[in-house]
Amino acid sequence: MAKRAVLVGCNYPGSYCPLYGCINDVTNMRKILMEVYGFKKKNIVFMVDTDEKSLMPTGKNIVQQLGKSIRLQSLGMCFISISVATEDDTFRLLLANLNPGVAFTFVFDSCHSGGLLDSQELQVGVGKEGKIGSETASTRGGGVSESAERKIDWMIPRRISTKSLIRHLAQASGHEVKVGTIRSTIYQLFQEDASPTVKVFVKNMSSRLEAGIPEEEWANSYNEVGVSALKHLKQIWDDRTIDNDEYFRSARLVNGPLNFSGHANVKPTGETLPPSTGILVSGCQSDQTSADMPGDNGSYGALSNAVQTLVRKHAGKFSNKQLVNGTRAMMVEEGLDQRPCLYCSKDKVNAPFICSPL
Repeated sequence: MAKRAVLVGCNYPGSYCPLYGCINDVTNMRKILMEVYGFKKKNIVFMVDTDEKSLMPTGKNIVQQLGKSIRLQSLGMCFISISVATEDDTFRLLLANLNPGVAFTFVFDSCHSGGLLDSQELQVGVGKEGKIGSETASTRGGGVSESAERKIDWMIPRRISTKSLIRHLAQASGHEVKVGTIRSTIYQLFQEDASPTVKVFVKNMSSRLEAGIPEEEWANSYNEVGVSALKHLKQIWDDRTIDNDEYFRSARLVNGPLNFSGHANVKPTGETLPPSTGILVSGCQSDQTSADMPGDNGSYGALSNAVQTLVRKHAGKFSNKQLVNGTRAMMVEEGLDQRPCLYCSKDKVNAPFICSPL
């Protein structure tokens, strides 16, 4: 079976919140995949936002390349290093098409990445609602080693703040954006290429407009955020220069529930994915941030650097559990409070990380 990988690094140069280590992470990971695990360069999709010759890591391109690799049913590893917390629904829908016999390893070095594949059981780390998976005592919880010396003068969380996102969207759309209009503005800008969560949100909201529910009754169903989104969508709905059937077409093709706060959730057929659809190594727990840090040879992501250091040290010969516990121990030594986690089925806990090394 061919070994395939999709590597994505976004430094967001020239933006309101640039990062510095993501490109280095995937560049170094590509070398490791080829030198330690025997991946061929032609089977590695390499996407960065600092090289015009590279396939640009837009949301559309990332989803297309992941989907293509999954359809080939021969994906050995997927490594993604981006700053913004990517919506879980997008990956659940993609992975629903994965052949159960295919090994899929997902290394995600970004903030709040714990639980990204929420159909998988937490095996190492602390998950939602305090759920604890097996781990070494020295790396339990969020504390740091008393003897740890901070080896960094600064670090940047790998996430985009709501304030920065609003500034980006306002600049791109040309109109004022508030917290309540973030998703409706994203749909306005991307429509067909918007995420499933955004689409299902817009579908549910626009159905209220189509039903002719009076504005004074909106607060009975939604909070201030939801009402704000409805007001924005109504401006579009009432614009006679816009064909509503065409504008809302892609949103109407997606199904999913919406709660009182306006949160949308999309699931593939059936509520959960088969347990063999993926192994997730997250950069941190679901309530933590992942660090972008400076180093002697350039900046790097804390998780990515830990993974690459351990792979080189042990020539790739360790299990998923051993790798994650090793990265957690390194975080303690670095004086960082982020804790990588392992999500997978029980039979994958002691399986080789990625695949057997050369």
